Order: sequence, then structure tokens, then C-alpha cells
Amino acid sequence: MTVDKNAYLINLSESDRTAFGRIDFRDQVEEQQIFSAIWELESQVNNGGFAQYFTSADGHTANFTPQALRRIGANCCAEIVARALHTVSPDPLSNDQLSRKEMINGLYEKAQETLEILDQEFFPILTISQNCCLDMYVQTHKCLVTFLPSKPPNKLVSGDCQYP
Repeated sequence: MTVDKNAYLINLSESDRTAFGRIDFRDQVEEQQIFSAIWELESQVNNGGFAQYFTSADGHTANFTPQALRRIGANCCAEIVARALHTVSPDPLSNDQLSRKEMINGLYEKAQETLEILDQEFFPILTISQNCCLDMYVQTHKCLVTFLPSKPPNKLVSGDCQYP
């Protein structure tokens, strides 16, 4: 029986088995940050392109996303995200959502066109490359699918997948 990797990842992201959306990104362990950043990328870019992704509430994760993609072996995706980030700013994106929205809304037409081109470049490889790599990553990092405590700790140390 073949497992639908996309359905598995969707169910995992919506379950209480990961810290995605439950623990602030900055307080997640690195392994969970990788999953969260990539999952946010996929959901936002699929629904509205890079402009929507960068201006979303979780757009502050975008600066980490190329690194996260490289960690799971999705190097082509990482390169496109890095190019999109560089299109909007030579500096890291602000953690402040309003600042990111103002920056994206103030982009010159050429930069907006470049983001749209990168959207089209990204869509065909998004699910194929990324979900296969992300599924493999989750399978090899079982700590991402443990049940969370009812009251998560304030800060976990990267590499420490065991929640107290």
C-alpha cells in the first residue's frame, strides 16, 4: 500500500503531534523549526505566492527557510526561496509583519514581476521535491511527532527532541 506523503504531512501539521503552530517559532528546537518553516512556506506560497508568504503572520520564518530546505536536501527549492528573499531585500526580512507588508507593497514593478516569475518557477517543484524530502526528514526525526506536553517549556535546546 502506497502512503500519500502529502496527506500524511497535512495530517501531521494539523495534529497535536508537532509544535507547528503551538509553540512560538523562536522557542522551537531546530528540528521543529525546519518542519515549521518549510510547512509555512508551502502553505503560503501555494495560496498566494512569495508576496503572500513574506507578508503572512509567519513570514518572519522566511529568513531561515533556505537553510531549512538545504537541511532536508531540497536545494533547488532553497535556491528559489533565497532568490525571492534577495528580490525583496538585500537584508534579512523584518520580524515585524507590518514592516514586511509595507516593504512588499512598496516594491517596484520589476521586483513584483520577478517574484511572480519565481512563483511560477517554484510551483512545479514544490510538492514533488519538498514533500518527498520533508517526509523523509520527518521519518528520520521521530522527535517531531511526539505528543507535546500540556504546558510547553519556555525554550528548548536545539537537538533536544525530548520534551519534559
